[in-house]
Amino acid sequence: MRIHAYTYLTFVSLVGFLILGAEVLNLNLNFSQFGFALVILALISFLAEIYELKIMPNWHLSTSIVINVAAILIGGPELGIWVVALSAIPSEIFLRWDKIKDDGFWSFFLYVTFNTGQLILSVAAAAFVIDLLSDPIAPYNTIEDFLIVVSAFLTYQLVNASLVAFGFSLVTENKITSILKYALKNLPLQLVTMGILALLIAILYSTSPLNIVYAFIPLALVHYSMRNYLELRQTSHRAFVKITELLEQRDPYTGEHSHDTERLAVLLAEALKLSDEKIEDIRKGAAIHDIGKIAIPDSILLKKGPLDEAEWIIMKTHPVVGAEILAGIEIYKNVVPIVRHEHEHWDGSGYPDGLAGENIPLGARIVAVADVYSALTTPREYRPAQGKPLKYTSQQACEILTKMGGKVLDPNLVKVFIEKVVFKEKVK
Repeated sequence: MRIHAYTYLTFVSLVGFLILGAEVLNLNLNFSQFGFALVILALISFLAEIYELKIMPNWHLSTSIVINVAAILIGGPELGIWVVALSAIPSEIFLRWDKIKDDGFWSFFLYVTFNTGQLILSVAAAAFVIDLLSDPIAPYNTIEDFLIVVSAFLTYQLVNASLVAFGFSLVTENKITSILKYALKNLPLQLVTMGILALLIAILYSTSPLNIVYAFIPLALVHYSMRNYLELRQTSHRAFVKITELLEQRDPYTGEHSHDTERLAVLLAEALKLSDEKIEDIRKGAAIHDIGKIAIPDSILLKKGPLDEAEWIIMKTHPVVGAEILAGIEIYKNVVPIVRHEHEHWDGSGYPDGLAGENIPLGARIVAVADVYSALTTPREYRPAQGKPLKYTSQQACEILTKMGGKVLDPNLVKVFIEKVVFKEKVK
């Protein structure tokens, strides 16, 4: 981890725990009044953190946001800070304990304190907005009251997302704007729903503290519906990967090649410092880029020698078939262009649409480079009969890639691939 990433994580942790320390020392919270709410909210928030939802690699969403904002509305920043302290610290320790040996104690400690600290800062920011605009009391009978509550919720969300995204961008070198854009683009309905639930909890508590238990029913439903939705997305992708793997029973090369192409394409995408969202699309596209070959007859797919003109015409249909299979499936809306255009050439001589240069989708160009390198360095039975090696060495493959740059492949991507993917793998 770079020094400025350490500095930032340490600073946020320190400020957050200074606020927590001040609250603990002053004991501003009226425990006799809010003790029941503290116990219930902290427990539910802990469970929400433990069962956080995996949106994509390195990104998780927790419904504890609802509880933390509700705590502010019920008992002000004092209750919000205590709820965060009693739920976030133990849940972070629980979630990261298994990784302490791999990451080291200092990294473990820093991530636990940072994640807790940024939540405390989010609570403090939301509470500041409420105090600044006037402190409405549930059940919020005026439009002004509702607007103040909405402003506090949006403030919490903005501060929370910004602190995490900025820290994540320093650690992974992803752009903070791409991370925030992903959250706003893909999760607006979830965020609105959680805001409404936070408001509902505060209103129910105003009628009777025991009534807040009822609000956890819709909260659980939201959590499980989101979990089922995410699992459905993952299951759908696994199904298409399985179809691609079934091709291995017809053509062992295709199955092995797809796995290698996926690995190399992700490494290239990471070297380009693309956002997690784009890397995930590229991962999916590379994993199933040959799915259209399921429609190619064995006489062509398994032919040992070169294909004739008529056979090539049929073979060239596989990216179109693959794109048509995936078309209309929501999780593949950004993957379809990768599958369809992976065989386009930089000079416009490729297929199926004859796209050229940067008109070819970036994901397709990335997968194309990984695809060619994998093909060159993987054994092909027909090569010896053509006077070629069974497979090319890494150096020979790089020389061929360089010659293809500007004609078949994106020359800039070829350069990055050789320097930051192939070279690093050699060093390992």
